[in-house]
Amino acid sequence: MPETIAHVINHTHWDREWFLTSVYTSRWIPGLIDKLEKLVAQNPDFCYLLDGQTLVIEDLLAVAPEYAERVATLVKQNQLLVGPYYCQPDWQISSGELLVRNLMNGRLDLQRLGAAMATGWLVDTFGHISQSPQLHRMFGLDAVFVWRGVPQLAPYFQWQGADGSDLLAVDLFGGYRNLYGVTHAPEIAVQRLEGEVDKLRPFYPTPDIPLFDGYDLEDNPEDPLTFFRQAGPINPAITLQQATPTSFVHHIAQQNVPMPIISGELNSGKYGATFPGVYSTRTYLKVMAHDCQRLLFQVAEPLAAMARLRGRAYPAADIERWERLLLQNAVHDCICGVSIDQVHEKMEYSYRQAFDAIADAAQSSLAAILQAFAPGDYAISTQPFATAVWQTVNGELLWAETEGIGVWPVQKRLPITLVNEAVTTPFVWQNEHYTAVLFPDGRLQLDEQRMGRLLVWAEAGDTYSAQKGELLGELRPSVPPIVAKKSAQHCEITFSAAWQNESANVKADIRLIFDQSPLLRWQVDL
Repeated sequence: MPETIAHVINHTHWDREWFLTSVYTSRWIPGLIDKLEKLVAQNPDFCYLLDGQTLVIEDLLAVAPEYAERVATLVKQNQLLVGPYYCQPDWQISSGELLVRNLMNGRLDLQRLGAAMATGWLVDTFGHISQSPQLHRMFGLDAVFVWRGVPQLAPYFQWQGADGSDLLAVDLFGGYRNLYGVTHAPEIAVQRLEGEVDKLRPFYPTPDIPLFDGYDLEDNPEDPLTFFRQAGPINPAITLQQATPTSFVHHIAQQNVPMPIISGELNSGKYGATFPGVYSTRTYLKVMAHDCQRLLFQVAEPLAAMARLRGRAYPAADIERWERLLLQNAVHDCICGVSIDQVHEKMEYSYRQAFDAIADAAQSSLAAILQAFAPGDYAISTQPFATAVWQTVNGELLWAETEGIGVWPVQKRLPITLVNEAVTTPFVWQNEHYTAVLFPDGRLQLDEQRMGRLLVWAEAGDTYSAQKGELLGELRPSVPPIVAKKSAQHCEITFSAAWQNESANVKADIRLIFDQSPLLRWQVDL
C-alpha cells in the first residue's frame, strides 16, 4: 500500500423530514449534543460537522432552548461546525431567490452564533444547477463538497458556473458515509479502514484521501481517530488525520493538483444517482411552492418596501419567518416528494398558512400605498425600469406606462373578444419587433427562424439517472390551432399536439400569446 494520509471528517446528514416529521427528529438532537460533549471532553481535537446547515440548531433550540449556551460553546471552540446554509434544499426545484435566501439566512445564523464556514457541503443534493459556483462565490465560499450528478470519476475538479465563476469541488464518489460506524464492530474495524483506503487510493493524485464517518440522521457519533490509536496497529502506510471540509480543501489547494474543468449543471447519474423522477412527484406541492415564493419575493416583499415610504413599518421579522418556512419545505426530501405522507401533509398545511399570511401582508401594503390616491385603476410597479405594457385583467386589456418604481394610472382599456376560430390558413402577426407566421400544422416562422418543434426522445436512463436515447418523433397538432382570444393589441392561440406509438402516448397543450412587445410568450403543459 502506498503512503496515504486519511483525512477523517466526522458528520451527520440530517434529513429532518424523510421517514418522520421534524416533530420527532428534533427530539433526537439534544441527545446528539450530549454525546458530542462527551467526545470533546475526552478528545479536545474532535470536530463534528452538522450537515452544512443551521436549521438543525434552530430545531434543537425550539424543543430544548436550554441548550443554547452549550451549543455556542461547542461552536466557539470549533468542535461543532454549522452552515454555510440554512438548510439542504433541492437546488433545481427551488427558485433562484430562495437559494439566495438560504445562504443569507445561513450567514445570519452563523453571525448570531459567532461562527464562520468557508466551504459548501452538498453531499446529497439530487443534481446541481449551473449557477451554483456563482452563488457560492457571492457569499465568499471558495470550495464545495458534492456527490450526486458529477459526470466524471475525478476526486477534484474546477466547477465552472454559467457566468464563468469557478469553484474548487471535492467529488465524494466513494460516498459520504464510507467510514460510518467503524467502531461499532471493533473486530473488523482495522480491516474496514484498510480496505476503504486500498479501494480509494488509486483514484487520488496525492497521498491525501478524505474519509467520512457519518450517516443519515446519525445521533450516535463516534471518534474513530481515538479508537484506532487505542485499538492496536494499523498499516504503517496509513496516517490518520482529523479534518474539516475547510481544512481539507485548503490542504489540497496547496498541492497544485491538476484538475479537470467541468462546466454547467451536474445531473449525471453515472456515479451518483440523481433520481430524475422526483421532478414529477407530488406536483401539487411544487405548484404551491412556486406560488408562495412568487407571492413573497415578487409581490409582498417589494410592496412592503414601498409601503414603508408611506409610513407603514417594514415587517422584517415576518418576512424572515416566511423565508425560513418556505426553505424548510424546500429541503430536498420534502419538495422532491420522497418522504412519508405525514411529511407532505404537514407541508401542504404550512404552504396554505404561509400563502394566506403573505397575501394579507401584500393587501395591507397596498392599502398603505394607495390610501392617498383618488378612486380609479392604477398599476403599481416594483421595478426601477420604465415600462409600457398591455396587461390582461378580468377579461380586459389594460395599458399602463411607468417610469420606474411607483403608482401609475391605467391609461387605456380594450375589450377582449372570445373568438374560437380554427387556423386553417397561415396566421400572421406583425408588430414593430417581429413578424410571426403560424401554420395550421403547428409550425411557427419567426422572421427567418423556424420554431415550435417539440421532439420526443427515448428514455435510456433508469430510476437513478436520466439519459436520452434515440429521437423517436415530433409532436404534431391533432387538430388545427384555435384563435381563442383577440383584441386590437394582442392575440392568444391554443392547440393540442400529440405523438404516440405502440408503447407510449405523449400529449401537450400549447398557448401562444402575441402582442406588441418584443417577446413572443409560450406556455407548454405536457
